[in-house]
Amino acid sequence: MKLMTFVTLGLSAVAFSADDLKVFDWRVELLEQEGIGISVEELQEALSAVPEVTIEFDEALEKLASQDFDEREAGRKKLLVGSENALKWLRELEPSEDPELRRRVLNVIEELGLVFRKDREVALEHAIKSLLAEGLEGREKLADTGGVFFEWFGEENENLKQGYRRFYFENSSKRPGKIEGTRLIFAGKVGQDGDQRLILKSKTWPGKVEFGDRFRVSAILGGEDVSSGAWHMGVTIGRIRTLFHPGMQGGAFRFERIDNNRHLTGTKGVGFEPLGDSRQRMSIDVTKMLDGNVRLDVLLEQLGEGGRTFQSSVTVEAKDIGDLNQISLDRSGRSGGKAYFRDFMITLNH
Repeated sequence: MKLMTFVTLGLSAVAFSADDLKVFDWRVELLEQEGIGISVEELQEALSAVPEVTIEFDEALEKLASQDFDEREAGRKKLLVGSENALKWLRELEPSEDPELRRRVLNVIEELGLVFRKDREVALEHAIKSLLAEGLEGREKLADTGGVFFEWFGEENENLKQGYRRFYFENSSKRPGKIEGTRLIFAGKVGQDGDQRLILKSKTWPGKVEFGDRFRVSAILGGEDVSSGAWHMGVTIGRIRTLFHPGMQGGAFRFERIDNNRHLTGTKGVGFEPLGDSRQRMSIDVTKMLDGNVRLDVLLEQLGEGGRTFQSSVTVEAKDIGDLNQISLDRSGRSGGKAYFRDFMITLNH
């Protein structure tokens, strides 16, 4: 993976350890997955001049074809670290005669697609820079990880009943959720009318009563075109959900309260049909005003070539949005398609 060149920080080459950097620190987990060490010397090298990551792609492909799950995962992760080089190599491959390997290769190509890597690369740069800036003396401040939180859903989880990493799972629909292939997936088709929500509380990160007066939330998301209009998906800030209906003409975008389903705005067309496995990026700028009311500015983008955008804003009364102490990724409604989420990021004081 390539990073921009930065001025090297003047720190001594003291090694951090996983014990020094608290276990809930997403930065350490991400750096480990990217193959970057967490000593000051290694972090400085990653910032100033990251060399090309050379990977034996043939060997990684052999592992991807294995019948053993751990072997397959090792091959997949090696290819992901190969970034653009691995993506180009896989696209030029002659398709395998093995349909299962073809499927796995296509999944890796999708994961490597640049539209899905942008937020991850921003998070990686932040992880390196913030750890260097803090040094060992900043250990007691690591709860807020430098004002940025990033979750890439890199740890497989077949059942979210007990939650996931720093999140807890709330499920009134009796439909399951899982983490698979760097995606959060909420099931459709079965169950009852209700919500599936993966929730992050501010007391968990950044370890405060609320997230603050200004912050940005973003995620890559999309859903199946099944029973359009019977279900929706989106991101919730406090008690206000920002949502759309996958597969429905115009997307049927709106803001609503999650506790009583009261619409705060009318339903709007976004100019395109939000479709597919994580084909949109939703960004929400949250601003608490002096009177306690909160402004939400939303940008919904189609990813890929020719992608279109939609913007909408609303000012929500404090009594409607409640405390800014939780953010969640949501699927709600009756039977319908699966909902997919990737690359969830929060940036404080944005």
